[in-house]
Amino acid sequence: MQATYGRGHGAAKRTGKGQKKETNRRQLVQLLACLAVFLAVFIGKGVWPSQVARTGEQLLAVIRANTDFRAAFAQLGQALSEHESVIGELGQFCVAVFAPEEDVRQDDHAVQVMGGDEPEATVVKPETDENTVPQQPALQVGDVIQEVELEQALPEGYSAQWLWLGDMQTAVPVHGAVTSNFGYRDHPTIGRYAPHGGVDIAADKGAQVLAFADGVVDSVGEDRDFGKYLYLTHPNGVTTFYAHCSTVCVKKGEQVQVGQRVAQVGSTGKSTGPHLHFEVRLDGVRLDPLHYIEPARQA
Repeated sequence: MQATYGRGHGAAKRTGKGQKKETNRRQLVQLLACLAVFLAVFIGKGVWPSQVARTGEQLLAVIRANTDFRAAFAQLGQALSEHESVIGELGQFCVAVFAPEEDVRQDDHAVQVMGGDEPEATVVKPETDENTVPQQPALQVGDVIQEVELEQALPEGYSAQWLWLGDMQTAVPVHGAVTSNFGYRDHPTIGRYAPHGGVDIAADKGAQVLAFADGVVDSVGEDRDFGKYLYLTHPNGVTTFYAHCSTVCVKKGEQVQVGQRVAQVGSTGKSTGPHLHFEVRLDGVRLDPLHYIEPARQA
């Protein structure tokens, strides 16, 4: 059978040539567009030589891609006719050529969208609480601030632990050298080893004895052992005791303020010399006063 090509054969040849021309024209447009973008990047954005290699790879990828440059150029022309920022619109054009879809970069804590006149604000995700140090609960009156270990346990009603007395302003009752500490000692007047419920602070006779904190005079008295003495009650179940005084300057029921003179140093009762015997108690338990009147130790 003899084949007849007729007009259809000639049309097929023309169509093939037209497609080839269209392909060549599209590749030329791609090349020119990439060159324009290349120049825009270097001139408008100031790309440094270290970035040339990366930019070349991007341009090569564009040349090989089937990007709709006509649409991109048309969109750029329309945008330039409506906006004042040329560099910003060139940036949008570059986005359309190099990354038609929105370029989104993510990390563990932030998300930032690239492109446009100015970079979008970075949205920072809140940090986790894994490394957050939990807040310590507030101290309560009687809580232990510091543990103290003793070679010999104290009897009931005595504690060497440093306890929280509450938020109160305090004062050193008298400045002087501490001659006898809290706890067991060789008692200088009774001649045996016995617990000492406070501290002895040496001072000149007649020196002022000051109130440890705001409070009320609970009692005033005198006996053979402690001589002239007084008790003050303070907030939070705290009481203080002042003994061997030469004079007591306040009366029972009187309100006193921290640092107010309440007595004078003496040597009354069983005493080896002028000094103040001072005690701090919490709910009746004797505590080491040096936890609360540290400056007296350094006097």
